Amino acid sequence: MVGDGSLHFSVLGSGSRGNSVLVTGGGTTVLVDAGLSLKETRTRMASLGLDVESVDAVLVTHEHSDHVSHAGVLARNLRIPAWIGDRTRAASERYFKGSEETPELPDSPFKIGALEVTPVRKPHDAAEPVAFLVTRGAHTVGVFTDLGHVDDDVAAAIQRCDVLVMEANHDPGMLSRGPYPAHLKRRVGGRHGHISNEDAALALARSVRPDLRCLVLAHLSESNNHPDLVRRAFVDHLGAKTPYKRWISYQERATPLFDIHGAVVAERDLQPAEGSSDAQVG
Repeated sequence: MVGDGSLHFSVLGSGSRGNSVLVTGGGTTVLVDAGLSLKETRTRMASLGLDVESVDAVLVTHEHSDHVSHAGVLARNLRIPAWIGDRTRAASERYFKGSEETPELPDSPFKIGALEVTPVRKPHDAAEPVAFLVTRGAHTVGVFTDLGHVDDDVAAAIQRCDVLVMEANHDPGMLSRGPYPAHLKRRVGGRHGHISNEDAALALARSVRPDLRCLVLAHLSESNNHPDLVRRAFVDHLGAKTPYKRWISYQERATPLFDIHGAVVAERDLQPAEGSSDAQVG
């Protein structure tokens, strides 16, 4: 049950139009990124039986608008802190006008209520990009999107995770044939851009711990990817069956609320778009 001290999570939305991941445990709730409006965050949380007023803090990964554009609004209206790196804060100043609660993100683990938060440096084309580990007791949820590649620091952090929200952004063939201009294709496909399906699968094949409980794939490009291609890459490199559950998240709606084992705790009460229901990756 939610509120019993266990760790639960949901990807409220993930993609180029807005990102937010909810983690809750021990009576404390945090959002990793706030790329969804306050109204949309409220609606998606309500679909899981949760109240947006229960959010205790926002954790900002970097300054790109699909991750930070509503952090200031949430901080002001909910009267909560938005934890953010100094350089990220400077690069996203326009989103925080009138927001007083923007404490500096430390380099070491810190506590927010019942949760321990660990920032992890990651390779991405931003001022001060970080991923986050959110820990309650013996269990850890890691949120790793907007990665150009998996470096040693990220690989070591992934090995600490019971649950992993991991980017699988694009299929290289679709990216090369797609509508993006050449400079944007180079940026997305570069080592500080966004990780491809295959590179993400290969990195996880090397890095995940044997007792990983759940993997949720995130930040799929709407122009340069397809869930079937994601599934194919991960089945090719990780096998059709794994000891842990594998899910795909989407832009337009929240995933169910999961427990640390990847089991569904609460279903959203919104009708999913036809042909786009949540599915496991194998």
